[in-house]
Amino acid sequence: MSEFQPTQKIESAASSLPTKPARDPLARIRATDLYWIQLKAIYKGRLIAQPERLAKVTVYQDRAGHLEIYRLHVQPEEETLAEGSNHLDVLIDHRNRRVRFAPVSTLRIQPAQRGIGGFLLAQLVEWCQRHYSDYAVTPIVLQADEAVNDEGRHIRDKMLSRAGFELSLPEDAAAAGHARAGRVDDLISQWNTERVGVLHVTGLLKQLREQELLNNKQSVQMAQLQRTIDQYRSNDTGQRFAIGCLIVFAVFQALMLLWIVLS
Repeated sequence: MSEFQPTQKIESAASSLPTKPARDPLARIRATDLYWIQLKAIYKGRLIAQPERLAKVTVYQDRAGHLEIYRLHVQPEEETLAEGSNHLDVLIDHRNRRVRFAPVSTLRIQPAQRGIGGFLLAQLVEWCQRHYSDYAVTPIVLQADEAVNDEGRHIRDKMLSRAGFELSLPEDAAAAGHARAGRVDDLISQWNTERVGVLHVTGLLKQLREQELLNNKQSVQMAQLQRTIDQYRSNDTGQRFAIGCLIVFAVFQALMLLWIVLS
């Protein structure tokens, strides 16, 4: 029995060592693109409740083996974000031909109620439909305690319904619900365009060029008008001088005539 004690001790020591966590195959996700969106002004009556703002959308994409991830992150200008907010992912499992949207139930958006969540989901759906339209959609579990409040749950459910998910919500408010869709083609890529607008760089450059040409044209016209005005002013000065000379000459002639008469 004593021959096996060292081996048993080694095995016992090895089993007591802490196990390393499994490496995330998509931990090195990198930014691949970016574009800008316009958060449009929100009015209450005739007053502006939320002013117009710009936000940068960063696109992240990576693939490891049969898994692929596509992420969108929104950074509004002059906004400090809480960790883990303003991003939405879609994970593609090519082996099982499935897509999974996350984190939908725990999605945190800043600033709230500006249409950003619906926009992100619509963009992910549109990307999936362009690349993997025949893939199945993994149901989304809707935990009741993950939403901030009743208003947050309502916004979440409305966002999913607009995207084409079928919601099954239990009568028990504490129980989990589900959002289901058959395939990616069954989903709908739409968002509230009255809240969020995409700024296309090509269109903006075209508008800038057109505006620059218009400004140059107006500058030429202004220069021509200024030359014409200067010419009119010069002519007007000459005419005023001539009229003044005529008046002086006429007065002189009148005085000479009066002097001759009186003499």
